[in-house]
Amino acid sequence: MQSDLDPFDFCFAFAVGIVGIVISTNEDIESWLARVHDAASGRPGDYGVVQRMLGALLYHKGDALDVYSPGEGFVGRNGERSYVMFHRLLFGHDMLAFGSGIMPYNPFALMYEQKGLMGILQAVRHLVADTMSLQGLPMPGSSLLDTERENGKPWNRIIDWVQELSVESCGDKSRAQEIYSHMFTIRAQDIASGGLIPVLNKAYFAARSIEDPVRRAQIRLIDTGLAFFGQAAVGAARQKGVPYINVAMIPQLAKAYGGLIVASSRRTRELQSQTDALCASASEQITRHSLVSDMLSVSYAPCGPQESGRGPIELEER
Repeated sequence: MQSDLDPFDFCFAFAVGIVGIVISTNEDIESWLARVHDAASGRPGDYGVVQRMLGALLYHKGDALDVYSPGEGFVGRNGERSYVMFHRLLFGHDMLAFGSGIMPYNPFALMYEQKGLMGILQAVRHLVADTMSLQGLPMPGSSLLDTERENGKPWNRIIDWVQELSVESCGDKSRAQEIYSHMFTIRAQDIASGGLIPVLNKAYFAARSIEDPVRRAQIRLIDTGLAFFGQAAVGAARQKGVPYINVAMIPQLAKAYGGLIVASSRRTRELQSQTDALCASASEQITRHSLVSDMLSVSYAPCGPQESGRGPIELEER
């Protein structure tokens, strides 16, 4: 029933958390993944072998999700030129989007209209590739924050938020896209960071034969929490107070925290059950002891007249 962490557990959890921070914030990894997206978008360039292979696998140039007009740039859902930095936010990339008015088209519906059933697979390829871009893929449900500007053009409140954060942190809107990409999008780099943690945990549990669910939950919460909040701290240092938010890791962190609560509650119930059993056993022993004591006190009481005057107590034959 022992669930206290030993020094190796702490060292492992902190090491894994730091690895998660490095993966999610390393600018070389970010640049390498961005090159994969460039290759998948059909942009000319000098790519490595792996980048070319992934680019071919995730190729999506000409997809209906990216409506691009030469000389005009990306086109928004109202048919006009879209804000390049936020073109995914303003059209066709929200997996939970619906409708075609203020709300952008759903990417799967767009690709189905363009390519039929094969368009569904193509939409998946496109969205996966976009997680590797510098901007990232808009988090699901972001289109629910859609609005209109004074001139009637579609807009999104997230753009206003990140622009305000950029002004507050550096005095202008120059960091708006960087803040947006690290706070309101899903990025392959963040997914890799969060995905590696459970793999390393599983290997560690197997290597040390750790079966206790409470101990496992404690390790998961430490390394996942360190990776998440450490990444936020790095972002705050780079963006003058505005943290990085690993959107992809939020469910994982919630699961780690909830897992510890569940495991601890189950352990508490087990201990309570054992305590109740011990108390019942102790109570039974006390009752037996009291009965034996009463019997002995009656059996060996001294002879003599009783208070009732009925005469001496006859000793019970044994």
